[in-house]
Order: sequence, then C-alpha cells, then structure tokens
Amino acid sequence: TSYLDLARYPWQRNSAVAVDDMNLEVRQGELFGLLGENGAGKTTLIRMLSTTLLPTSGRAVVGGHDVVQEPLSVRRIIGLVSGDERTFYWRLTGRQNLRYFAALYHLPRHAATARITQVLNALGVADYADRRFDSYSTGTRQKFAIARGMLTEPPVLFLDEPTRALDPIAADELRRHVADHIVRELGYTVLLATHTLTEAEAICHRIAIIRNGRLIETGTMDELRSRMGLSTVVELVLRGRTDWLEDAVHTISGVESVAGLDDGGDRTRVTIILRDTERLMSALLRVILDTGGQIEECNTRRPTLDDIYRAAHA
Repeated sequence: TSYLDLARYPWQRNSAVAVDDMNLEVRQGELFGLLGENGAGKTTLIRMLSTTLLPTSGRAVVGGHDVVQEPLSVRRIIGLVSGDERTFYWRLTGRQNLRYFAALYHLPRHAATARITQVLNALGVADYADRRFDSYSTGTRQKFAIARGMLTEPPVLFLDEPTRALDPIAADELRRHVADHIVRELGYTVLLATHTLTEAEAICHRIAIIRNGRLIETGTMDELRSRMGLSTVVELVLRGRTDWLEDAVHTISGVESVAGLDDGGDRTRVTIILRDTERLMSALLRVILDTGGQIEECNTRRPTLDDIYRAAHA
C-alpha cells in the first residue's frame, strides 16, 4: 500500500493469507520444530496459538483450551519467548525486570522471589541478575527472556527463533539448555519456530516444514527421509573432467539427484542422493570408473534436514 493509497482510502487495507489450511498436533512433552523460511507463517501461527492474534477461521487448541473461546485459560499455561525481544526495561537490573513481570503474572511476592532465583540458577545467569539490563550481551538477554517465559512454570513454551541474534557458541548453549533441561528434565512441551536447519535437526523430536503458510511435511527425521524417498547421500571428490558425470549416473535407476561443485583446477566435489544404498552403491562406483572417472574421496551419510528441506521444496 502506497502513501497515496492510504490518503485516498484510509480504511482500506491489503490483506494476505499468512497461515492456510494448517493441520498439526504437538504431543505433550515433545520438542516440536516449526521450520520455514522468513515469511513462511511461523510467527503468525505462534501469535495465534499464544492468543495475541485472532485467527480469521479454523480452530486451535492449546492444553485442551480453545485459543479464541478460552484465551485466559491458554495464557495461564503458556510461556512465550521471542528472538526479537524489546520489552525489557534496560535501566533496571535483570532481577528487577523479572520481579516486575512476575507481578504482572500475579505471582505472590514470596513465590516470585523463589521462582526467580530458581530460573536464574537453571539458566546460569544468577551472577548477572543485579546488573543493569543494558549491560548484558545478546546471549544473556536472551536467557533472561527465557527466564521470563518460565516464571509461571508453564507446561507449554513457545520459542520464536530464540537463537536468531546469538553467536554460534551462545546459540548452541541455548539449544542444549532447551533440549536437556526444559524438555527432558522439566517435561515442558516446546514449540520451536526456526529457519535454521541445523537447529531443528539437532534438538527437535518432530519437525513440520511450512511454506507460504501451508504445511508441506511433518514427522521425525526418519519419517521425513522415508517420505521424501531419501536414504543415503554419497559425497565424492573426482579428478579430471566431469562433464559426462550427470548423464552417466542418471542411467542408474534410483539416483534422485546429482549436484557438482567445482573446487578449481581438476578437482570436483559431487553430491549424489540414492534411494537404496546397498543395491546402488556398487553400480554407481562401477559407472564412474567405467567412464574414466578418478575417485579421490568417497563418503556416505544419511540425508540431513537440508537435503529433506530441498526435496520438499522441489
């Protein structure tokens, strides 16, 4: 909408469907990954589930409570953590911030004090609690955001790209805390929205892949591999010319895809996705050798989430 349109038609708004025909179930006590590129609808879905955005149609239930008919009941059992957190008061200390939010959650003062100490210790930020919030690193701020989300001991926790602004080490520490402490030890149910493939693959029990607001695939890694028809990835380093490679390899029934990356000189890295490892591996190597290929390295691995994601979007 242009400024001219806003001036002419101030009450008219362009609309777009952000989440469409989404049907999924998150099981109690699991870490469920919601995977999609920016703009796929992840944040919109979480906003609807956390009752901050009304759906225009359909029905959503959290912990047995309808998000539209029983929003207060839903809010009592959920925690929400965003990767773009801007609602803390930077001139207050971390502890003062948590006390303020505990009061908003109607936690009794003595219970709030004990709970704040508990979550600070669990997240390893107790030593920073009495420093001003604006002195914290991005990783420490994000841990305080999680501490706030856990103040009421909610059985359901929504994490909307919590590692977005973190460095790799801080992001990995946060992932491990979510998986090991929040889910495994405390038994929370966690819905993690992310566009980071390695993050979803590393810690999620099940994963839903969404695109343009629609659910593309959902399941465990093994289920997704099977559904996509992906069983094994063969990574080769070949010497010499490889312009013959793709045509030759595709003569083998069961080869899903071939991708080459020129390393410069006479070395080429090739990734080949196979359906049936035992049956096809010997045939693959035979074709390469018979056509004059020189194999310098050969490694096999199971398809990663990156392979699954690309196949789902093909």
